Amino acid sequence: MRKRLFSTIILLLTLTTLVGCTAVPTEPSAAEDTPAEKPDVTLLVSGQESVTLTWDDIQEMPTYEGSGGRISSVGTVTPPTKFKGILIEDLCGLVGGVTPQNSVRVTAKDGYAMTFSYDQIVLGDFDTYDPVTGADALFDGKLWLVVAYEDEGELIPADSDGPLRLAVLGSHKVVTDGHWWIKWVETIEVIQALDQWSLHLEGVLSEDVDRGTFETGAAPSCHGTSWTDDEGRVWTGIPLWLLVGRVDDENVHEDDSFNDGLVEAGYDVNVIAADGYSITLDSATVARNDDIIVAYLMDDEPLPEDHWPLRLVGPNLETSNWVGGIATIEIVLPE
Repeated sequence: MRKRLFSTIILLLTLTTLVGCTAVPTEPSAAEDTPAEKPDVTLLVSGQESVTLTWDDIQEMPTYEGSGGRISSVGTVTPPTKFKGILIEDLCGLVGGVTPQNSVRVTAKDGYAMTFSYDQIVLGDFDTYDPVTGADALFDGKLWLVVAYEDEGELIPADSDGPLRLAVLGSHKVVTDGHWWIKWVETIEVIQALDQWSLHLEGVLSEDVDRGTFETGAAPSCHGTSWTDDEGRVWTGIPLWLLVGRVDDENVHEDDSFNDGLVEAGYDVNVIAADGYSITLDSATVARNDDIIVAYLMDDEPLPEDHWPLRLVGPNLETSNWVGGIATIEIVLPE
């Protein structure tokens, strides 16, 4: 009897203890916190050799932090913020480095690509703008091209711009052309240097459009258009009227920058080749005409040497007006 009573008391004490353990909640320790999910990153870098970098690999590389913002093709300024990432120059160093005989092509997961010169990669040779007004403004300092993964201390979301994106950064606030800021970066290639060229636009304003800027404008997602001629050749470029609209008045980038009012008064558009050959079109023919194209590709390849880098083409142009080797587009307004 005493033995049975003693066993009952032990059982009750045991149940009381177990109930007490479950009744009092405890705070999870730091070790029990759910770890943040790593971004899904695979960055291919190629040159003299190739490497594939994961998120952990990128985190082990030296970082650069700087400030940068961008201006869109219609003049909208995204103010500078503080980014953190890896210098493109350092990434190229993993595969043999970059020299003046090289260019660097950066490609996004959607296929969008830009090619950067040695001077852009190593010297920071980019046009800069006022962070508030967007007007042309010299930057006092060195610029760096960076594969960024943090913006203002936060990881760049994969569903918007990241997890990796290009940024042009400096030690203080700076704004550069938005077409250099590639989203969703996946591939970096050190390639043979591309021949650089520029297209001079002359009118109320003057502008030199470099190769990178033109090719960005000619992308399908921007102002690019294509036309297939009677021989089955596909020409790709930018309609002439859009280039005219950049210099026909003070409105360079804003929506409807092409000045329709000037067309009513009439003016000439001169398309001039590097060898001096030129043709003249009247403004009414050019105005908002998507069928007159300044082409930079034929069948998805750079133009042949006798027409490189740009050629005027279109279904309604006389073949005598198919000017190759274009160097200047000039508008002549009536006095």
